[in-house]
Order: sequence, then C-alpha cells, then structure tokens
Amino acid sequence: MVVHIALIILLGPSSLLSPVQAIRSDIYGQLIGLVATHLNGSLLDFNTWTKDISSSLSEQEQQRVAWNVPWSDILHRQKSPLYLQSHLNTGNPFKLRLWMSLYWHLRRSHLLNELHLSNFARELRSLKSNHPELWNNNLQNMLQSLPRSLRLLVKTRRLCLEHKKELLYITAGNHLALGANSNCSIWEAEEENRDHWLRLVNVCDDSSPFFISMLSQGATQVLFSAPNDVANAFCVLRGVAYFEKVLNTEGNCHWQLNDCSFLPKILSANNKN
Repeated sequence: MVVHIALIILLGPSSLLSPVQAIRSDIYGQLIGLVATHLNGSLLDFNTWTKDISSSLSEQEQQRVAWNVPWSDILHRQKSPLYLQSHLNTGNPFKLRLWMSLYWHLRRSHLLNELHLSNFARELRSLKSNHPELWNNNLQNMLQSLPRSLRLLVKTRRLCLEHKKELLYITAGNHLALGANSNCSIWEAEEENRDHWLRLVNVCDDSSPFFISMLSQGATQVLFSAPNDVANAFCVLRGVAYFEKVLNTEGNCHWQLNDCSFLPKILSANNKN
C-alpha cells in the first residue's frame, strides 16, 4: 500500500480523483503516458522523476512501464533518437530500463545508425567499467546484439592489433611481430576527449598511441595517428610499416582488433611449463 500511495503522488493531482481505479488497473497506463510528458521537460526534472519512480516501483513494475512506452509515437512527435539518447542513460534503474527499451525499439524498427550504436556502446562500456555490479542478462543480450567491433570494445580494454592481410601484430614502439607473444603486444583502449574516439596505448610504451573511431563498425579498423579522420594511418606492406593518409590506404592499413585480456595469464602459464 505504501508503494501505491507513492505512485499516486508521482502521477500527480489527477490520480487523486479516483485512486482506487488508478491503483487497480490504470496506473501503468498513466505512468507510460508520463514518460513522454517528462521527456518534453527539462533534463533535471526528468532525472528527478525517474529517480522517484526507481525508488517507488519494483523491478518488475519498472520493466512493465519501460517496455510499453510508445516510442513510435514519441519519435513521430519530432523527438529524434539522438534527443532521446541525450535524456536516457544508465543513471538510475528506471532510466536504465527506458534506455534499453529505446534501444530495442530502434533496432526492431531499423532506425539504428553508426552514431546511435556508438552512443549505446559507449554507455555500456562506461556502465561495465564503473558499475559492474549492475551488469545483468538484459544488458548482456543488448551487448551481444551490437556489431562485433563494438562488442569487443565494451567487453575488454586490452586489445591486440593484427594486420588483416599480413597477420602481423604491433608491439611496443610500433614494431611488428609474427604473433601476440609478449605483454608488449597488448594495447589498452582509453577514452579520448573527443566523442567516439578511443586512444590505444601500448602497455610497454605509451609514447606512440593510436586512435580508433567507434563510428567505424566494420570487421577492421584504421589506426590513426591522431583523433581525426584526416590523420595519417598506420599501414604495412610486405612486412614494412609506414604511415600514410587514410584516403590512400586500401587494404594495407586495415587492422583486426582481438581480445588480449587473457594474454598475461597464458604467457605466465607457458613460462611455468
């Protein structure tokens, strides 16, 4: 009953006209309608309201509201996916559920583009890193639906960089090796100040980082010397490494990112044998 009273307060004065009816059958419909109303308001008010909902509804009740939001109608009223993404994030439990609900709607409706996907992946990456205790099966399912390149960047921060054509790996000092056979084959992905860019720093030498864009979501990545699309790219031809402008790269500058989070354990085990 305490929860029901709190919900009446959250719904506003109109719900006081028939609280029994609201509690019994219509409370979810009113809350679903209020999502759109609060999305039209200020970000501060929306944050406050979703926090109140988070503390007043059970997980199942929050889920029921979030997964029945009429996103098609909201988008039709000139609210772009990017606008909704700016309001929705993982800041509190109810907003997290709304955020996941929006993602699956955009995916089902074939409305996701590289920018939307990058935004979702960056939020997942932040959540997994800063609040691992919140990770659950719903978030894992969402992660699995992302393109492989984004899945990898969310899953791990320790990468190995393998040339797509010549199968060589980059080690410290931008040297090339036939395999990922030392800790110096590991590159750590760090947030860059510019949106959608990540900095790749070698664990043995941080003087020559590479930069990759999360907007590039194909099977391979181009490794840039700076966080912009006109910077030089790191390339290999017949075993020789060089930098050149990305417009002229063709296949010589395409790299596959591999998960190397377990490489230290593998090397340690090999050294013991």
